[in-house]
Amino acid sequence: MFKICLVTLIFLSLLQGQFNPCYDDLYLSMKAKGLNALTSREYHYFTRKDEECSEYNTFDKKYHDQLNEMQAEIFRIAEKIGELDEDINLENIYGLGRLKATDPELRSLAIMQSKDDDIRNEFNTLLEKLIVLKKEIQDEINKDTGPTDLVVNSLTVIDSSNGGFIKTIGKDGKNTVMIGNHPSGSGSVITYNQDGTPSVRLGSDKKSNGYMNVRRRSGKNALYIGADEDGNNVIVNSNSNGDPSVIAGTNSDDNGYIKTINSQNKNTTVIGSKKDGAGYLTTFSNSGNRTSFISSDRKGNGMIGLYDKDQKLQYTQKGEKKIIQQISVDDKKKKK
Repeated sequence: MFKICLVTLIFLSLLQGQFNPCYDDLYLSMKAKGLNALTSREYHYFTRKDEECSEYNTFDKKYHDQLNEMQAEIFRIAEKIGELDEDINLENIYGLGRLKATDPELRSLAIMQSKDDDIRNEFNTLLEKLIVLKKEIQDEINKDTGPTDLVVNSLTVIDSSNGGFIKTIGKDGKNTVMIGNHPSGSGSVITYNQDGTPSVRLGSDKKSNGYMNVRRRSGKNALYIGADEDGNNVIVNSNSNGDPSVIAGTNSDDNGYIKTINSQNKNTTVIGSKKDGAGYLTTFSNSGNRTSFISSDRKGNGMIGLYDKDQKLQYTQKGEKKIIQQISVDDKKKKK
């Protein structure tokens, strides 16, 4: 019986002594350091452990008292067994041989048997409680489907020294969405890909101009929609290296333009509007030198200019009809 009590006590101790995430060394050190001093990776670990700690405390609060009560009852039963062993010297009794009905030793054995039955009944009751508790705990674990949904009418995030934010994290611990403060002091929305790296960013730049930045899986720029340094609208499409390849936007005269750029970051073509509103097309060599220019003059006549490799104009032509001068009859006679 004593061995059974000891095994049960060990089982309860293990059940109570399961790893408590609230006492994780790394979690405690990050908690002492403060949220503002944590890196992004440390913050992910901290939030996961903080959630586990909260769930552990909620679960522990429900069953902690029951486990303590059972443990105390086992100690009490163990003490009774010890007292029973001290009151009756079993070696002396068993060494007397066959006892008579009137022998006082026989009465002692009967008392011992009665006490042993009482202890056995108490232990069986405790064991039944333990079985029921184990089933309840298992049912709670099976019902746990993770964090519940949060439904609110409004949610306010208080700005800290690094700016307030809301962040969602996938089950693998990687960021999925962050809504919060941009380093410029404005708002920012960032979505992340399956690798946990930023894929789309919405926000405002240092000059309070809105923008959208789309990035490839490699983290390099793919598309930018926003404003340039002068505040003009611009759309920038980038190549696989993250360098601009096509730029479309509005210039300082509020005229639109499209520019293509090669892999050496040199202009190749520019299509746009001049200050007078006329359209133009300029081509460039692979080194970025101008090679041709097509547009119209002030009268609305088309014109073209061709340049050599040193960007010197070598040929021009306008789309004007040539005027053929008529020679009078007298002039013809004079020439004859």
